[in-house]
Amino acid sequence: MPSHKYDITIQGVNKWAWEEIKQVGKIIAVKDKGLQRAYARSTLNGMAYLRDAIYQLITDSKNPDYIKAELQITHDKVVRIMKHLIADFDIDMKDIQEFNKNHVLSSLNYLKKTGTRKNKKNNRKNSRKH
Repeated sequence: MPSHKYDITIQGVNKWAWEEIKQVGKIIAVKDKGLQRAYARSTLNGMAYLRDAIYQLITDSKNPDYIKAELQITHDKVVRIMKHLIADFDIDMKDIQEFNKNHVLSSLNYLKKTGTRKNKKNNRKNSRKH
């Protein structure tokens, strides 16, 4: 659980999520690999804060279950995108931890589990060859 209390509305967090997801498309539009990586690292950092804010809304007992279910979908989408950014742009988690000087972010252990669908599919192909 994040130690920082986010003061954000459900509508605000949804708009924030939409903007962060749009950034991923902009990363792909950049041709320079170094710029892509830097942009991806910055976006990943923003998404880490976003994920924590969404999680707080999910665990807030004041929110009805149907809102929590919608937020959970957004949360899972954000985490999935974060994992792709890490894998696709070879981002070291130490870089993200350096952004967290004030120790606002929760543990980033949820990102350590690698294995996107693409990787799992390739692993299955490779295991069949052996």
